[in-house]
Amino acid sequence: MYNIKVSLLSDPSTFIKCCSITQGIENINTNSLNLYKKMLKAEHSPIRVIQIMIELINIPYYVSVQIVRHNIGVLHFVRSQRNTAINPVPYKRDNAPQNSPVNHILILNPQSLINISRKRLCQKADSETFKIWKMVKEKIKQHDNEYINSIAEYMVPECVYRSKCSEINTCGYFKSLN
Repeated sequence: MYNIKVSLLSDPSTFIKCCSITQGIENINTNSLNLYKKMLKAEHSPIRVIQIMIELINIPYYVSVQIVRHNIGVLHFVRSQRNTAINPVPYKRDNAPQNSPVNHILILNPQSLINISRKRLCQKADSETFKIWKMVKEKIKQHDNEYINSIAEYMVPECVYRSKCSEINTCGYFKSLN
């Protein structure tokens, strides 16, 4: 089955420093988490200095291909299928099925998590991609670091984010919320 790990890579002091410059606030260390939550809700630029690593282990290759489409504020590291790789895969890549398991690491910021979620938590997303991204959200929500778990509240589908469905063919989920 899939294994998902979430880690905080950056020191929140960088966020605090950026806020002190953009907001003109000195000595914000005591309220930095509260300020972070406000900045997260408003999607202000200092949240983008927080770096998170998400490890997706043994996910289907086609899900990885869908996730790699998100490229703003994200670095992707996916197991190479090249036969010239340092450690080549033990199969011919042109014979590999779309659901071959692959490992995928994302290095990203909270804004990118919010943006990816708008598409991958949509009911119109591929069902397996939806399931895996929902697992990512749950790992974020359960994380013991509040700079990470605070993000989960804002990881919502596009229709919740915009208060309307923007898909060509709606799934009807948004109408069920009203």
